[in-house]
Amino acid sequence: MQTVPEINITGVSNGDLKSSYPDLKLTPSIEDQMMDGITSLTISNDDENEISPSLLSLFTDDDDNVLVHKVLAQLKKNGIKPFMDVRLESMMDNLSIDPNGLFIQSEIGVKKVVTLDEFKIATKDCTFILNQALSSNLIIPDFAAFSKEIKDIYDTLKVVKGGKNADYIPQLARINPNYWGISICTVDGQRFSIGDCDIPFCIQSCSKALNYAINVAEHGQAFVHNYLGKEPSGVGFNQI
Repeated sequence: MQTVPEINITGVSNGDLKSSYPDLKLTPSIEDQMMDGITSLTISNDDENEISPSLLSLFTDDDDNVLVHKVLAQLKKNGIKPFMDVRLESMMDNLSIDPNGLFIQSEIGVKKVVTLDEFKIATKDCTFILNQALSSNLIIPDFAAFSKEIKDIYDTLKVVKGGKNADYIPQLARINPNYWGISICTVDGQRFSIGDCDIPFCIQSCSKALNYAINVAEHGQAFVHNYLGKEPSGVGFNQI
């Protein structure tokens, strides 16, 4: 059974909550949390191949149409970038959502409404990540607060002008020392970037770990380790 453990909703009363979402399972401390204006909801879904009906009801209108722009806005808030995440590629294609040419309204996102059946068909290949992301059940639940902390670090360090580029490799010496950026991707695919993050740069030996991961993913550990050992070779890193 796939479970989406928690959703936070603000500005609702206990009575309104129960009447609006009669199938929701409330946590034991629900009454105390109501006093603080925050309600934690435990939502269970017996069918791992579809989005939790209780969760999905938070993004539907009175006619049971899914407000896709609100779904996208919630994903963005939680660090998932729908137009860049390969896990959501089939959903975006099935819903014919194109970032170019569609009307964008402030932070709400693409204004698009589809029927419940259309949405279920479009999202059948990505229900797990949608359940996790829409309910803020990712490795960093409050991604907005996390992003603010990273931005504060970025702003603090941006004024630092000391030091100099490494010059033992020409590619490192040629880079503009004023470039500064931070780009983060969590294990759940939450992304945040700020600063000069779109400028190509030389990653040097960092490529070894990436190439290893790509090869293991494509060929499996057994095959890769027929050619790649696990012990130090004893030769210089730049000998070949």
